[in-house]
Amino acid sequence: MVELTGTPPILVAHRGYSGRYPENTLLAYQAAREHGAVYMELDLQMTRNRVPVLHHDRSLLRMAGVDVDVRDIKAKKFKSLNASYPDRFGDEFADNSFTTFKKFCRWLKAHPEVTIFVEIKQESIDRFGVPVFVDEVYSRILRTEVEAQCVMISYNHEVLEYTRKVSAMRVGWVLPEWSETNHQVVEEFKPDFLFCYTEDLPEDDADIWRGSWQWAIFNLDDVESAIAMANRDMPYLETNEIGTLMGSEVLRSKTD
Repeated sequence: MVELTGTPPILVAHRGYSGRYPENTLLAYQAAREHGAVYMELDLQMTRNRVPVLHHDRSLLRMAGVDVDVRDIKAKKFKSLNASYPDRFGDEFADNSFTTFKKFCRWLKAHPEVTIFVEIKQESIDRFGVPVFVDEVYSRILRTEVEAQCVMISYNHEVLEYTRKVSAMRVGWVLPEWSETNHQVVEEFKPDFLFCYTEDLPEDDADIWRGSWQWAIFNLDDVESAIAMANRDMPYLETNEIGTLMGSEVLRSKTD
């Protein structure tokens, strides 16, 4: 086992406990919390009637078994479908439901110890535009008084700029690519968080951009990889296997 010598990592449940439960559903977030997670990430799309909902893809095919564009249906129809992820879990979660962001925010308010990274997806930005999408999301955050628990993140930098104009929320940029141009954007904008795929991170630690932001790296799904990344001074580690990583004596003792 690799020894943990670096900064203790903060483990982030990617789409909830997505390695064991249908991602982006309340069931997955409840399970992540039960396994000790207090940092989580979710994806948001919008329905035809402009209701933010927890969902990653444009289509509902992977999660519900029907090839329907989430942006073309109303929220009522979305909520009526089963979020079972049948190709992965078969019939195990046949009665599982999709979750609206409003419903999730009510759950979040009941768990004040939880911080959530809210990713605004590009497909719904393309359909509805940044101001409409962000305003709908932010209104639900305000109504449930969970602003301090939420961090708005996106690949789309305009989302972060707009969020800072209309709110006091923290923001995080999911890097589209590692480039000098993006480095300049980071230095000027100074997001609170920077998200990066493990494979996009430079091999040499000296090449990693350092500043006022905090790094969040995804996805680390086994204990040894998580420890190795923590030893590179990466403070936030996203994982699909939150139960496995939280179950590690080394990582748990450092996270508790």
